Amino acid sequence: MSDFIVSARKYRPATFRSVVGQKHITSTLQNAIERGQLAHAYLFCGPRGVGKTTCARIFAKALNCEHAPGPEPCNECAQCRKITQGAHVDVTEIDGASNNSVEDARSLRETIGYAPMEGRYKIFIIDEAHMLTRNAFNALLKTLEEPPERVVFIFATTEAHKFPVTIVSRCQHFVFRHLSEDALAEHLGSVLRKEKTEF
Repeated sequence: MSDFIVSARKYRPATFRSVVGQKHITSTLQNAIERGQLAHAYLFCGPRGVGKTTCARIFAKALNCEHAPGPEPCNECAQCRKITQGAHVDVTEIDGASNNSVEDARSLRETIGYAPMEGRYKIFIIDEAHMLTRNAFNALLKTLEEPPERVVFIFATTEAHKFPVTIVSRCQHFVFRHLSEDALAEHLGSVLRKEKTEF
């Protein structure tokens, strides 16, 4: 059995400082954690492959890390490891494309009311969130209007214009950018050097 790991997974950032080209977002999130000034809902929008879901996972780790509050997750404690492995009971990742019905939203709403079991926060990361139906958004609206304590929503989308204004107005909005050619070249060069590949 080969130990080969696809480079996208092998070099996926595990800390805010290792995220490339999104300093305007990572530094804001780090400041919010350190100051304890957290929103209950975040909207991460931007093109594919710029780090929206990666930043959501790092944010989830930083909030629940055993050494929190701090600007970075340690990636070594039990909380961080479970989130990295996708096995943390309080961090739920949902694919908006395949869980977009009002029944799915109602089911989600029922689980939100319970306090976190292991971590400090219960976190819901909804990827491709623009795929939720209008009825599903309406079912979530009441929760976003009156959020339970220690619950954080992170909506990640490539098409923020499809979000109802009522949802957007209740989220802290972050726009992820394409990497510049220089930043992309520097990052790819760093990966190739680690792989000991000539280029």
